[in-house]
Amino acid sequence: MESLLNISFADCELQRSDIYPVSVHCHSACNLVIWKANSKPDDSEMGEAKKYVARLMDRLADLMHDYQKFAPLVALIDMKENSAPLLQLMGDQDWHRGRFVLQAVRSFDGKSVEEAKNRWLGALSSSEYTPRRITAEDFSSTLSEAVARAKAPRGVEPQLFTRFADILKASVDAGENNSVAESWQNELVMDINDLLGKPVLEVTTLG
Repeated sequence: MESLLNISFADCELQRSDIYPVSVHCHSACNLVIWKANSKPDDSEMGEAKKYVARLMDRLADLMHDYQKFAPLVALIDMKENSAPLLQLMGDQDWHRGRFVLQAVRSFDGKSVEEAKNRWLGALSSSEYTPRRITAEDFSSTLSEAVARAKAPRGVEPQLFTRFADILKASVDAGENNSVAESWQNELVMDINDLLGKPVLEVTTLG
């Protein structure tokens, strides 16, 4: 695990004994703060706990910026006991307005803080990817399905759209994808000639 800086608070005097910071890990991926929650705070204590966490995280963010470390700020709370108020705190994070990310590590349920740290600070995982070539048959099949479900966009005459969709589907089914524009042009030319009552325009091929 490549870390740029590790800071431990083991020898620092704690302001709170129920929830407190343990260490900070600065990395190009994020600035990670490990917290420990040793007790199960009730609803009446959560207000002060939230203020304490937010205030300290804001100070750490300012300090990181002073040292030109602008990676996102993440807080992992190592929960030694199951606490509904704390878990609710993780689920609704509007209270800190997105200034940092807050995540619980359920140590009481056998989860590992080290594993959580590695997920945030470790190397990016990758998997082998083999691109699949899209054939003309694949394209035609997908396009036919899309046309069959398509609806006229707002402001487009439904009958006109339906006729274009029919031309497109017929061309695709016949394996003549490139003839769509030509067929559509010919349809328009014939419509204009019918409207005028005489062959003013000629049916031609594009080119």
